[in-house]
Amino acid sequence: MEELSEHRAPVDRIKKIVGDLFEKFKKTPYTAPVAIGVTGLVYYLMMAYIPGSCWIGLVPSLLLFGLMWQFGITKVKKLLISGLIAAVVIVIISTGFLVNSFQNMEMVVAVSPGSDPVLFNGTVSPDSGDDTTVFTYNLTVRSPGPGVNVTNVVVNITSLMTSVSAEMIAIGENATLNETYYTYQKLLSAPINQFHFAAIVNGTWVIASDYIDDTHVSIVGPVYSDPWAVALPVIQYVSLYQAFLQFFPIFAILCGMVWWMRRARRMREDAVKNWEKKREDVEAKVPEDDTKVPSLQRAMGLEGEPETFVCSDCGADVPSSANKCPSCGEKFD
Repeated sequence: MEELSEHRAPVDRIKKIVGDLFEKFKKTPYTAPVAIGVTGLVYYLMMAYIPGSCWIGLVPSLLLFGLMWQFGITKVKKLLISGLIAAVVIVIISTGFLVNSFQNMEMVVAVSPGSDPVLFNGTVSPDSGDDTTVFTYNLTVRSPGPGVNVTNVVVNITSLMTSVSAEMIAIGENATLNETYYTYQKLLSAPINQFHFAAIVNGTWVIASDYIDDTHVSIVGPVYSDPWAVALPVIQYVSLYQAFLQFFPIFAILCGMVWWMRRARRMREDAVKNWEKKREDVEAKVPEDDTKVPSLQRAMGLEGEPETFVCSDCGADVPSSANKCPSCGEKFD
């Protein structure tokens, strides 16, 4: 037992030192900034490793609320202000992360499915520019066999996160030779775009794009080289949504629950105080003689007889005018 106590003593000292430091930290003005910073870091890590997770709005809001509560920040007004600041931080983190991801994304070469694809080498160049850049879309089409035509070769260009609608542009009519090369040039008004190629082979549309688990996904690009131009649609369509429609509402609901529980507790306390006050008022109106314990005679409704009360010491009936009990001698005020 002595050895166990000796081993536990340093641990207890460390726990006390850490506890004292934590209590001192709670008294500093850095508690809220630290809580917001930790929340922002966790949000960044979730975007980097699980960007499509439904937890990306829930976990940071719960984390911020828990940290603020542990740091002793429990006033609803301060909690809401800190939540709004954290939402702005999330907008900045989300925007920076996505802009960097878009501008450094490696361009994928579009190809149709199969070991001997009909559509292949689908590219766009350059992969970045601005609204004055002429972007060139290239595609090679292979005829699947003699007498089989590949018709209606198109490129589908979609502008991401803007109101610009997708457009399908015919870049060729027929491919009857073994290989036919198509090219199409276009100015793009949106800073973030995606594309895929398609053609009709024997009456069936065949798509050339990036394939994930046998499902075609449009290729992202080209993207403007100006980060501010890319940031504007990211903020408008992604960052604000994640911060103020996913993160902050959950945090505000937690704050609302705290406010409601406190309000309900105050209502209960006020109700108890009002009940006690009414009881005191009623008791104040009762004559002093009526506060004495009634005798058996009064309890039986024999009020016509001389009034008496019960002695609190021996239980004998005592005349109401008596100053002491005739049975045991107990004195009364």
